[in-house]
Amino acid sequence: MDTDDLTNMAYQTITLAQDVSEFLRAEIGASASDFSSEDEFLRGTVEFLAEVLDDPENYLDSWNAIEETNIPCFADGVRRLRVHVAKTLETPQGQRGGRPFD
Repeated sequence: MDTDDLTNMAYQTITLAQDVSEFLRAEIGASASDFSSEDEFLRGTVEFLAEVLDDPENYLDSWNAIEETNIPCFADGVRRLRVHVAKTLETPQGQRGGRPFD
């Protein structure tokens, strides 16, 4: 699927990811093409964020961003993002808002 196909609430995941890290935003946005539906994308994002939280230092090091990142703040941001994604999944798709690019 394309990010243009996401509802407003689901697309906000990408916007909120930018607030945490440009690398998270890039990876989450690019991953949309790996999924065939919005809910699959959101479930995949929850899994991805759990992996990042398992070892945030390794994730940041893979982007050569560990030196310039406050790791506790980064991890807190990832947790907040994961809460948003979980809340989006719990929200019926018809109540997630329209598609921002329609």
